[in-house]
Amino acid sequence: MILTLKKLVFIFFFLRLKSNKGLSFKDLNFRKIDFTNYNQIKNFIFKKNFYEIKNKNIQTFDFLNFSNKLGGKIGISLSKKSIFGWFRTNKNKIGFPWSEDLTSKRLINLLYNYEYINSSAKIHDKKKLDMVIFFHIHRNLFEFKNKKINSITSFDLIAYVLSCAITKGINNKKIEFVKFVVDYQIDKLGMHKSYNLLEHSKFINNLNEIKNILLFFGVNKSNLLDELILKMTSVLSQYFHSDGSIPLFNGSNNIYTKSIFSSLNKENYLRKREFINIENGIAFYSDKNKKVFFDVVQPNKDLVSSNLSAGTLSLELSGFGEKIFTNCGASESFGKNPEYLRYSAAHSTIILQNTNISEIREGTPHIKFPQAVVFRRDKNSITETFEGSHNGYLKRFNKIIKRKLIIFKNTDIVSGEDTFISYKDTNSRLIYHIRFHLYEGITFNFTNNKKNIILKTKLNNIWIFKSDTELIVEDSIIVDNNITKPSKQIVLKGVLSNKKVKKKWSLEKI
Repeated sequence: MILTLKKLVFIFFFLRLKSNKGLSFKDLNFRKIDFTNYNQIKNFIFKKNFYEIKNKNIQTFDFLNFSNKLGGKIGISLSKKSIFGWFRTNKNKIGFPWSEDLTSKRLINLLYNYEYINSSAKIHDKKKLDMVIFFHIHRNLFEFKNKKINSITSFDLIAYVLSCAITKGINNKKIEFVKFVVDYQIDKLGMHKSYNLLEHSKFINNLNEIKNILLFFGVNKSNLLDELILKMTSVLSQYFHSDGSIPLFNGSNNIYTKSIFSSLNKENYLRKREFINIENGIAFYSDKNKKVFFDVVQPNKDLVSSNLSAGTLSLELSGFGEKIFTNCGASESFGKNPEYLRYSAAHSTIILQNTNISEIREGTPHIKFPQAVVFRRDKNSITETFEGSHNGYLKRFNKIIKRKLIIFKNTDIVSGEDTFISYKDTNSRLIYHIRFHLYEGITFNFTNNKKNIILKTKLNNIWIFKSDTELIVEDSIIVDNNITKPSKQIVLKGVLSNKKVKKKWSLEKI
C-alpha cells in the first residue's frame, strides 16, 4: 500500500521525537523587544476554542505572551488547553498552519514561554508540552531545508538557530548560511528590503536575539552579526519624524515606536555615520527644524518586498515637532490590513487616471510595477535636492513621472516640481491628481486666488502651501496605532494634453 504524504511526514517526525528525549528547554527566552499586539489578542483569546480559527494572527501562538502577562492559574490553564487543543487538530496537516513562518513563530513563543507554562504543570502535561516542542523543532528543521532563500524570514532564522542549538546540530557552516540569508535581505545602506520601518526594527531585534542565542550556547561566531546590527541601527536612528513617529511607508505603523526608540537610546555603541547617496530606498533629509522622507524604492518580485505599497515618489514631511504631510498608514488590527491603504491614492504622490502605480496583489509581490525608479541627490551650502522618476505609467499612458524636491537648509521651505513627460505624441487627455495628505488636527484656510492654503497645526505653527494651480481640499484618513482618524488632503487636479507638463508647489513656515 502506498503511504500518503501526511503519513510519511508523521512517521518521520515520530521517529525523530523518540531520539531526542532528555533535551532541556529551560532558560530559552531571548526576547529583547516585545512586538506582541495585545489589543488584537484581547479580541479572540477568551472565545471558546479560538485556536481553531483559521487566522495567521492566531496561528503564531502570540497569545502565549498575553497569557503570560495575565498570569496565575487562569493564564497557565488557558495556555495549555489552547496548545494541546491546537496540536490535536493540526499536527498531521500539510500546508496551513505549517506554512510561511508560522511554524517558526509558534516554536519561538513556545520556548520563550516554556517555564511559565510549566510553572505549575504536572509531569504528564510537561511531557505533552515537550512533545509539541519536539515536533515543532523537527518540522522547522525539515521545512527550513526546503525553503527558498527569498522566503526565509528573520523569525525562521531564530527558530532555525534555536532548533540547531537545542539538538546540538549547530556548526559554522549553518551560521554562515544564516549570515548569507540576512545579507540577502538588507540593501547597501543597511535598510531591510521591505522598506517598512517597523519590519526593519523587528529584523534588528531578531538579529539581536540570534546573537544572544549563539552566546548562550557558547558558539564562537556570536559576533558575526555585530557590524550589520550596528549598520541597521544607525540607519533606523535617522527614520524618525520630528514628532518622534516613524514615517508611514509600505505598511509601517507606530504601535511599537516607543519601545523601538527606547532600545535605540540604550545603544551606547551607536556612532554617527556618513550616509552614502542611495540609489534605491526611502531617501531622507534632516536639519534642526524639519525632516523629509521620499519613496524611491525599486519594486521587485522578491517575497521580502511583497508588501510594498504603490506609493512610488510619495513623501512625508515634519517640522517643529509636528508632522505635516503624511501617507494614510496601515493597521495591524485583527483580520487583514485593508488593501486600499496600499493604493497610490493613499499616499502623498502623483497619480494618473486614478490608477495605481503598481498593481496591488494581496499577500504576493507586485505583478506589474515600475521597471525603472531612478533617484539622484545633489546638495550645496543652501539647498539639498532630491530628484526621482518612475516609468510605472509608461505602458498604459505613455508617461514618465518625475518629482523634484528642493529643500532649503537655512530657511523652512521645501519646494517641489512634479513633471509629466510624454514618451511619444499622444492626443489622450489624462486626469492627474497630486495628493498631499495632511496630518490629523491641521486646519486650513484658502487665500483669495485659491492657489495658496494657510495651514495651522495643533501647536499653532503656521505654514503656507503655494501652487501654480488652483487647489482643492478633500477628505482623507490616517490609520496609525490601529486607530483611524479623519483628516484632509490638498489636491492639485487637472488634465494633461501637452507633451510635457510641470506643476510647481512649495511649503513654507511663516
